[in-house]
Amino acid sequence: MSFINSRLRRVEAAARKGPAGRCRECGLPPNGPGYIVLIDEEDPDKSVAGDPNERCEGCDRSLWFVIEVMGEGA
Repeated sequence: MSFINSRLRRVEAAARKGPAGRCRECGLPPNGPGYIVLIDEEDPDKSVAGDPNERCEGCDRSLWFVIEVMGEGA
């Protein structure tokens, strides 16, 4: 009976994560990077809006994979 209970718990946990193990809150896969965003001080409209260190409330993963654009003088 414990095998069935164990298997049922794993199936239910996978279902809570969403399709292909993705988090239902943010939609990110468990082993991939966050959403890729840029931080460009010269063109803030192309930068991530909000906190680049923001984490998903559902899975606690970092939502953003930040790429900081540097000029030649930096």
